[in-house]
Amino acid sequence: MGEWRALPEELEPDVWALVDRLRKMKDASGLSLAALAGQTPFSKSAWERYLNGKKLPPREAVEALGRLVGSDAAALTSLWELAEQAWNRPHTPRAEGGPSEEPAAEAVKPATRLARRMSPGARLAGVLVLSAAVAAGLAAFAAAGGHDAAGPHGVSATPATSTTGAEAGPDTQCYSDGCAGLDPKDTGCAGDAWTSALIRVDGVYVELRYSDACRAAWGRISWGVPGDVAEVVPARGRHMRERVHYDTDVYTAMVPASDPSEAKACTQLRSGRHGCTKPGGQRHLLEPPEPPVPSPHPSGS
Repeated sequence: MGEWRALPEELEPDVWALVDRLRKMKDASGLSLAALAGQTPFSKSAWERYLNGKKLPPREAVEALGRLVGSDAAALTSLWELAEQAWNRPHTPRAEGGPSEEPAAEAVKPATRLARRMSPGARLAGVLVLSAAVAAGLAAFAAAGGHDAAGPHGVSATPATSTTGAEAGPDTQCYSDGCAGLDPKDTGCAGDAWTSALIRVDGVYVELRYSDACRAAWGRISWGVPGDVAEVVPARGRHMRERVHYDTDVYTAMVPASDPSEAKACTQLRSGRHGCTKPGGQRHLLEPPEPPVPSPHPSGS
């Protein structure tokens, strides 16, 4: 295995601990990034960002890599929850590229609530203990000859179906009507966000994102182009819209929604095409895949 590049200095200890553990698991698997992408629902470019601290990996990615090497699931989940809180903490410096609000924990576990009240030093000590537990799982994996417990084709892309909501906590800064027009990242509502409805319109993914803790919803589009518009349409009240100014994705401000079924997400593309999701459901859907990397050689050359 080649040496890893140094992680960004601005990463918080909890995030650093998670990424360092993922790197060790990836090395233990013996898989290249391309092979890892082939055995999980996440692309090579997504894994490159996750493993270099550019973007917080979604919990599903952490679980997928853990299953490939037979790591302790509870320890990995706890590491991810601490990292997710640190990443979404307001006014915290982050790695270049910033976070994308990813599918997050469906429930805040008691251990996580306790960690919020611990001092940074005590919390880091807890991370080290959890890291040791994951390391023990890696040692067992290596001793067993690297058997893939998930099977020859890796992890299934079947969406999760749990509907357990996260309780409101000190990391969120608004609730229901108080979230109208606010940014889900700035308020901490992105911390437990999940995708409740999803469609494609001319290759652009349109998602309805929902926070149980904040009781609020917003729209997000991916794979778009500058000029494409994301919109969230509540059953009652004001619509929220946001335009892609650069890159390929954008999300809207929030609308209050006591249940995902009270809103839907829409897009108006620069090409003139438009479309909307159905009202949100209770099934937690996987994030859209990463956009394909353009080939350096034109077809036919």
